[in-house]
Amino acid sequence: MADARLIEAAHWVERRAEGLPLAGFDAWLADPENERAWRSVDAARGTAMAEGDHPDLLAMRHAAVARAALVRGERLSARWWPALAAACLAVAAAPLATWYVMRGKVAAPTSPVLATEVGQRLVVRLPDGSRMTLNTESRVRLAYSDSERRLVLERGQAFFDVAKHQSRPFVVVAGGERVTAHGTEFDVRLEPGAVRVALVEGKVSVTPEAAHGPAVMMKPDDVLTARAGTISLRHAEGHAASLSSWSEGRLVFEDEPLGKAVAELNRYGTPPIVVADARAARVRISASLRTGEIDPFLDALELGFPVKVVRQSDGGARIESRH
Repeated sequence: MADARLIEAAHWVERRAEGLPLAGFDAWLADPENERAWRSVDAARGTAMAEGDHPDLLAMRHAAVARAALVRGERLSARWWPALAAACLAVAAAPLATWYVMRGKVAAPTSPVLATEVGQRLVVRLPDGSRMTLNTESRVRLAYSDSERRLVLERGQAFFDVAKHQSRPFVVVAGGERVTAHGTEFDVRLEPGAVRVALVEGKVSVTPEAAHGPAVMMKPDDVLTARAGTISLRHAEGHAASLSSWSEGRLVFEDEPLGKAVAELNRYGTPPIVVADARAARVRISASLRTGEIDPFLDALELGFPVKVVRQSDGGARIESRH
């Protein structure tokens, strides 16, 4: 979708919101591409306004507006910011993607093995009252006993909101690491050759499962990665919450290479998005979007970054750098 079309859509969105005359709007909207731009920006504007007080999102929106103004060579009035920033960042207000199998509902486990297919998200109330959310294409095996609440993450990613139980520790085993928690919120993800633990709230300790070794104690906003016997620990305010935002149906990218962001989007079963060249893959982006809201994201890329998007007949897209 062309830059000019999105900016024009933002213009009409704000005029309607302010009750200004809409002469020419019906004729403009009759063009299917214009209607698509209108719907993308109008849907995005609601969330852009609702989340306007969040400093990180506010900074991203202001940066996007500034970028668009530079590209267009225009001075933009502050009254256009919500709609234009919504177009730039594609912060969509639409419902969660329909492929989520249990929107807002909690199931009790009926099997010691729980799994999701590509594009599914499953929320489960565990026997001890803890809550587990399984991400796309994930698998967990329950192994509760009288002495501990043990789960084995065999594939994918899971978020845990742990009920307190002093005499029975809550243990998640993943990728050869043992994560022990008490009254905690944390995220565990298996990656090729590695396991990542992101702590949102409380405390957890991470130890090797098969061999004796010192425990690594984590505090909120710590992100631990264990790979080939080595452990790295990173602390950044809000980072752990961003990494686990998928559990609420949202993906957050903070200064991420486009190639990495697209790989994450493709995990959710969307028609495949391909980054065609290394230059495009290195473009760094910051964005917040609903899982499954791909079209506004692709539109925002063309508006705010040096790439072009070629739509494919299967519903996917090819992203190329602008030379």
